[in-house]
Amino acid sequence: MSKNPETNPTTDGVDIPAALRVGGAFMLLAAVLALFGLVSIFTDGWGATFEWTWRRLAIVGAALLVGAFSTQRRDQRGSREQIIALVLALVLIIASRALPNTVLTTMSQYVVFLYAVAAGLCAVIIRRTLR
Repeated sequence: MSKNPETNPTTDGVDIPAALRVGGAFMLLAAVLALFGLVSIFTDGWGATFEWTWRRLAIVGAALLVGAFSTQRRDQRGSREQIIALVLALVLIIASRALPNTVLTTMSQYVVFLYAVAAGLCAVIIRRTLR
């Protein structure tokens, strides 16, 4: 086998730049926040308040883990840290069903969409720094 990671299809432990991981986390955060906003509109109606609970925070945490650690190249096998992070995200999603539904804070629905746009812009800016 060649020592060059570009030609070795079974490379493990390829270094993913931190900017790519953080950008991926922000990208998935933007998607989750937009989805939360849409679900809130469909269930509560337009203009209702959006309530942050422990359940929603756990889902956001899982999304950040998945966004940061799901990035990989086609010729790369999954690394140990990747698998641990994705299993932890799955545990967070399952555990979110058992967390209390107490309201931590509330905000307007449009603020959730503003945060989603801000997270999307952060993702684009951070990922552009790689070039």
